[in-house]
Amino acid sequence: MRKHLEYYAVRTLLGASRFMPRPVLYGLARLIVERSYAPGGRRERRILEHLALAFPDKSAKDLDRLVEEYRWHKAHFYTEMVLMLTNRMDYRGSIVNLKEAQEKIEALRKQNERGIVFLVSHYGNWEFLAQFFAINGFPGTLVAKAQSKNPLIDERIIQPYRQRFGHRVVERKGALRSIARILKKREGVGMHIDQMIPPPNGIEVQFFGHRAYASKSMAQMKLKFDPLMVPIFAVRKGREQFRILIDEPIEYVADEIDASDEKLRAITQCYTNVLEKQIRREASQWEWAYQRWRKPNNE
Repeated sequence: MRKHLEYYAVRTLLGASRFMPRPVLYGLARLIVERSYAPGGRRERRILEHLALAFPDKSAKDLDRLVEEYRWHKAHFYTEMVLMLTNRMDYRGSIVNLKEAQEKIEALRKQNERGIVFLVSHYGNWEFLAQFFAINGFPGTLVAKAQSKNPLIDERIIQPYRQRFGHRVVERKGALRSIARILKKREGVGMHIDQMIPPPNGIEVQFFGHRAYASKSMAQMKLKFDPLMVPIFAVRKGREQFRILIDEPIEYVADEIDASDEKLRAITQCYTNVLEKQIRREASQWEWAYQRWRKPNNE
């Protein structure tokens, strides 16, 4: 019953938001964020703890400033999600480097001989990023974990939105076979590089100088099928404004290492380093509330 009530509440909110002026939507999102990440609350304490781990040299004042920037970013993210779900988002007009991004997408299409794995993360607005690629003629398959808290919202709102412009969505658990078929057809697949995946499917890496775990699936795909491994980001530059970053494909395959597990670790570390480098550029846009450094269950 509770899940149904939550689902209909979200549907009602989305219906009403179709007619709300943007300033009202942003104001409501800010109120929600202030309440959810209230000073001294559990979520803010977790974010501060993670920021302190990543940036031990920053002062308490600097960390508080980052938390405030993070709140600002979250309010914009929530508002943009409502705008996207209600067909009010301008996917091309929101890009400050539109021509450059489109040219790079076209170049990737010409380079694509073995399939492409897009290395994505919970940075900037990753949902906008996926739809931008689809709108510009590069729909693909998104590997995503089904929402366990409320499957009704996931199945009837989130997944249809992700599929609106041609994307397919596959459940993260057991996705390797589907990904293999996709790459053999020289198509694209988006995989997150910043989730805490414990062994045996995850492997230990260093993230901001601390032990963390990341999925080794991307390294396995690189060694078996040698697809293009392309990091992409939608970096927020203002209200409903983004710069699309499409890095050069990462060709590293750890040829200097013989042991299989160590080879996978080295490749996964390479991808993790790309994410860390981007986070260091504009730290407030990553999802610091995630338990990225959590120990796996068997430790």
